[in-house]
Amino acid sequence: MWKCSLQTMIEPELLTEVPAALKRLAKQVVRGFYGVEHALALDVLIRNPCVREEDMLELLKFDRKQLRSVLNTLKADKFVKCRMRVETAPDGKTTRHNYYFINYRVLVNVVKYKLDHMRRRIETDERDSTNRASFRCPCCFSTFTDLEANQLFDPMTGTFRCTFCQTEVEEDESVCPDARTLVARFNEQIEPIYALLRETEDVNLSHDLLEPEPTEIPALKQSRERSAASGGNAASGPHREAWSNKGSSYADLYTQNVVISMEEQDDQQKQANEGKAPKERPVWLTQSTVQGAYSEPDILKSRGDVVPEAQDGGAGPGIGQLDENEEVMRALLIHEKRGVAGA
Repeated sequence: MWKCSLQTMIEPELLTEVPAALKRLAKQVVRGFYGVEHALALDVLIRNPCVREEDMLELLKFDRKQLRSVLNTLKADKFVKCRMRVETAPDGKTTRHNYYFINYRVLVNVVKYKLDHMRRRIETDERDSTNRASFRCPCCFSTFTDLEANQLFDPMTGTFRCTFCQTEVEEDESVCPDARTLVARFNEQIEPIYALLRETEDVNLSHDLLEPEPTEIPALKQSRERSAASGGNAASGPHREAWSNKGSSYADLYTQNVVISMEEQDDQQKQANEGKAPKERPVWLTQSTVQGAYSEPDILKSRGDVVPEAQDGGAGPGIGQLDENEEVMRALLIHEKRGVAGA
């Protein structure tokens, strides 16, 4: 029993939730010593244990280059840590994603180290301030340090005078104020951070809080569900935009659905031909240009080898009087019309 109680006094309780004091400590430090972009990025990591880089881009609306610059600064100062994971998509492709989170134990140690380093720097300036020029001659502009004050003091007048021109010297206002005053001001301004450090001195966080696993952000999940629902409703409406619920794909730029239908073209050509008037036959087709030729009705009647009148046995009075040249010409015309009709 005594052993259990002693062990409980030595080892602090293991916490499964980040205390509010640690969160306030992270916020005050980043707001006091960093820019607005760094404060916004750390606020996202304070509210969410482990966040993917793409989700931070969607939440903060930063440029990717700007966000990476901010995160690299915080990572170099040990305020945030990065973990890379290889994930496999449903189609089998593997992608790498960067996840960022805060290790509060490292953050507390870093804050302590940096504050101690600043205090030591101020104390070093305090020791070096004794070698700086503290007095200045308004006539010859000579400067003197605090260690030379005994040489400047004139016991007859009770003033400090220049050793060169005997002009009363003045305090050099360009010299930095007393380092002891800076130390007091530093302690006064950093007291809220010191109070939070004392409050979180014996905090013992679980491994799940120091090395958290990635979780989905509720705000992004709700916005994605709303956008998906609005995209589904818009798809059924008449005024749906083509790019509302369709991702950009380079394959769509080169996809062309071309259908060639010869039947439609034949129908269109028939309709066009029906609306047009029939073309007139040329003169050389309806009438022969040879002298002494017969007209088209007479030629069409004589498509046979024998003229109809000759077949009946009643030859006309002009047929018996035709000479050999006219018979040859008539035979030629008959063959010419047959060739044209056959073509």
